[in-house]
Amino acid sequence: MRMRMVDYRENKMRPVVTNLCVAVITFATGIAASWALIPVRKPPLTLPHLEVNYDTAEAGTLKRTIQDAKARGENKVEIQVLACGSYIGNLQQALSRDTIVLADLLEKKTYADTYGLRTWYRLKIKETLVEHAPPHLAYSPFPTAPSDMLPIAEDEFLIVEANGWMEIDGVTVIQHSNGAWYLEGQTYLLFLWLDPSKRTAMRTGTDPLGVFLVDNDGTLSPYVNQPYPLRSELAKRFNNSTNELRRVLKKTGSHKP
Repeated sequence: MRMRMVDYRENKMRPVVTNLCVAVITFATGIAASWALIPVRKPPLTLPHLEVNYDTAEAGTLKRTIQDAKARGENKVEIQVLACGSYIGNLQQALSRDTIVLADLLEKKTYADTYGLRTWYRLKIKETLVEHAPPHLAYSPFPTAPSDMLPIAEDEFLIVEANGWMEIDGVTVIQHSNGAWYLEGQTYLLFLWLDPSKRTAMRTGTDPLGVFLVDNDGTLSPYVNQPYPLRSELAKRFNNSTNELRRVLKKTGSHKP
């Protein structure tokens, strides 16, 4: 099964930004809220334990969004999220830095926090093409996995995206983002930072530039339908072929074909 590629407006990629930030725009209410997922300022995410505060309804919170929708007699709200992260770079940079895996989706669960939704995806690794230790940073960029999705097998990992949908107080909340929506039955080639102890991962790149769909014959299709160096080099040097990429990596015995 193929996933529909997401088409984003082309923009200039910026230098490496190691902290994640999220800006939330709630179109249904006209209320904008923004926050930064910066571990040095906030504790690591433990989403299943972050409960929506139903004692207050501050502007920009998910509860306020739901209350405003109900006051208008609406039973559905949509939230748009723009997330930013590190610059993925070109193929050589990615091969020298990222863990690269072929993986399939096993399950997903969506949780609500104060400002919106998060979906955790469990993926099973079919093959590891390149493996690197996660970068050494002053803080851990890896969020804590939900307790009800533990344990995580050695050939699995969890990854979180700022998207999803769920029903809360009779209102259907749908959150869109520039992250990836992973589907069952689809194999992915993923460029990741993977914490081997937590078994949680972060994809590199602001948009899902390191996410590629893999067909039954091993042909790669970029999740993001816009020109960028990594996509162009995979097409030019490997003809969008997983088999060719694997062959060259094994032949050279290095991460820089």
